[in-house]
Amino acid sequence: MFRRIAVVTFLVFMPTVALAQQPANSPTIKRDTAKMTRSNDGAQMYTEYCAVCHGKDGKGNGPAAAALKAKPADLTQLAKQHNGEISAKDFEDKVTGKLMTPAHGAADMPIWGPVFSSLGNEQLRLYNVRKYVESLQTK
Repeated sequence: MFRRIAVVTFLVFMPTVALAQQPANSPTIKRDTAKMTRSNDGAQMYTEYCAVCHGKDGKGNGPAAAALKAKPADLTQLAKQHNGEISAKDFEDKVTGKLMTPAHGAADMPIWGPVFSSLGNEQLRLYNVRKYVESLQTK
């Protein structure tokens, strides 16, 4: 009986403790379900799924970036960091979660493989998002 009361008390007060540990003005992330996008429109998918963290320009300065533990990658530098090209396999592995990085493995950043799969045309989606990210590369 005492154990049940202790568990209930802990569960009731737990949200208060979690909120008390956050600074009053700290940014938070609103989580939502992924909206349906056209699988052949890389720009639309990037805007809907990636820009909130990576920014419209791909530099890692999206509106949710301040609330993340790790700064989102500057996607405009991917080719420069990888000998002038973005490997399709590496890109897909990071986006789908096959190659876990701290940002994509944390709860803050979604792993898009299951999302793209549930929306349909996963490979076409990955291809078109990669092509759009390639268009953001700085020379």
